[in-house]
Amino acid sequence: MDITVLLCPAGKKPELIRISNEVEAIEELLEGTLGIKELEKNGICLLFNDIGHKKALDINRVIQGDPILGSCIFCRKKNDKLESLTEDEIKDLEYLLA
Repeated sequence: MDITVLLCPAGKKPELIRISNEVEAIEELLEGTLGIKELEKNGICLLFNDIGHKKALDINRVIQGDPILGSCIFCRKKNDKLESLTEDEIKDLEYLLA
């Protein structure tokens, strides 16, 4: 099943995309092992390359004091399941990340 997420490549504008909700597909897109950081109690989370430092990827953003290296993805997490962002969340994130 596909989900709608906000992809943030390092050094580029965020982009709304649909991706397969499969770990392997997400890791391929992020070019490394999947790391997940829960950002808010409402379920927004960040998917990132957990070995970006070993691969010497460019710094993308600093989130909650942690540097995120390489591309990252914003989506929702409910229990242990990744889900699409809502329209309001997309607008809020695009504004915050611009």
